[in-house]
Amino acid sequence: MKLSENKFTILSAALSLGVAALAKAAIDNRYEAVTGDPAPKNPETDQASFGKVVLYTAITAAVGISAKLLVRKFFTKKWKEMDGQVPKHLR
Repeated sequence: MKLSENKFTILSAALSLGVAALAKAAIDNRYEAVTGDPAPKNPETDQASFGKVVLYTAITAAVGISAKLLVRKFFTKKWKEMDGQVPKHLR
């Protein structure tokens, strides 16, 4: 298989989105299990305070970005093992 920068970018993005979606689902499930309330996704709702919405959003963003970085690091390492070098745009 010919490895290219475009393939790296597409596969990295797809894996990152998938892992971030799984992480968000896990956070939603944990939030509901701990609090007994649905995850506060809308600041306009009467069911959750603005502070809870901001806290939930910040935690979700931090976990999603961390997952994306870990996936990219792992994917880059595996890519280097297959190709012998990382794509040019990452050097």
